[in-house]
Amino acid sequence: MNEIDNYFKGKSSKISFIELMEGAFIEINGYIVKDNIPLPIATNTLVKEIKKGNVDEEFKVAYLIEGVIYILGIDYDFKFKDEYKKILYNYDSKIEDYILYRGFKHIENKNYEDGAIFFRALTNINNKNINGIFNYALSLENISKDFINKGDQTKGEVFLIESTNQLESILDIDPKFSLVYYKLGYHYKYYEQFLKAKLIWKKYLKFDDDQERIQEVREQLELITDDVDFEEGLNRISNGEYELALEKFLKLALKHEEWWNIFYLAGLAYKGLGQYENAIDFFYEAIELDGKNVDVYNELGICLFGTGDINEAIEIFDEGIALDDTDYKIVFNRGMAFLQLGIIEKAIEDISTAYRLNPNDMAVKNQMKRLEKLKENI
Repeated sequence: MNEIDNYFKGKSSKISFIELMEGAFIEINGYIVKDNIPLPIATNTLVKEIKKGNVDEEFKVAYLIEGVIYILGIDYDFKFKDEYKKILYNYDSKIEDYILYRGFKHIENKNYEDGAIFFRALTNINNKNINGIFNYALSLENISKDFINKGDQTKGEVFLIESTNQLESILDIDPKFSLVYYKLGYHYKYYEQFLKAKLIWKKYLKFDDDQERIQEVREQLELITDDVDFEEGLNRISNGEYELALEKFLKLALKHEEWWNIFYLAGLAYKGLGQYENAIDFFYEAIELDGKNVDVYNELGICLFGTGDINEAIEIFDEGIALDDTDYKIVFNRGMAFLQLGIIEKAIEDISTAYRLNPNDMAVKNQMKRLEKLKENI
């Protein structure tokens, strides 16, 4: 059972069940509810009144409908789900509109928990009801915020992810439902998926005519411009498109001279292009801004090694290893630099350490085999 099912099933105290006497039944617009179907009722008080026979038939049915809605919102896979759905639709062919209306009334009265249950019930009886899905997603988002505000980030993230999933499901049903694009943009922005936020908000602008929201989204698009460029630059580097990545990072470097990671990534792009001298300048700049990332020292050392400045490369590797001596890559690279200079004992020590730290890296493993043969010949 997942976290969200647990949460809603934890609300089961809101309802109680009664059973009809043997042979008794309830008729709802010609539909017969037999005595083998347990009847959910919204409150214990009403249960007592019904058992005493103090509530007239019409009143009982109204509260039975309320109880059915609650249980279908609380327990998605309740045993009598199919029977309950028949009860609802026989009671009112427009029951979905009624459930949506009651959900809105709960929200209007700041009864967010019951609102969430009603919207969830609506998605349970009709998983294509767009308004039900959308408002259930908003309810999940609000529950998420409550958990996060209370310090339970992990649980909050679970509810937010499900909220996002619900919103995304609407796009398969009605790709022109503008408010979904509006909300998803904020979700993607929260997840720091800025490219997705940009794309979804661009689509939103095609479908809505609310000028206030349109202006709001345009302002949001402006705010995430640099984040979008940064993310796109990362994607370009991952795909080996170094020139395109460099365009993004150099533009950002002019605007954000304090962002060390931009200089680091620009250095990676230059390195990917084989322009080691430029890469070295940018790596040094990244270290100047924030000299705490071992990867910068490792990449700088590699470039210095590539330009023949092996002793300087070893000094840079030393500084990086002082920050983190468990990073096998930089230890291995220093070992290779020692090997290049013919300092065999130190090379063996570093490469052996790198192998101990990560025996699964093929480059390290192969070099270990060569060193073992070398040691046999010393």
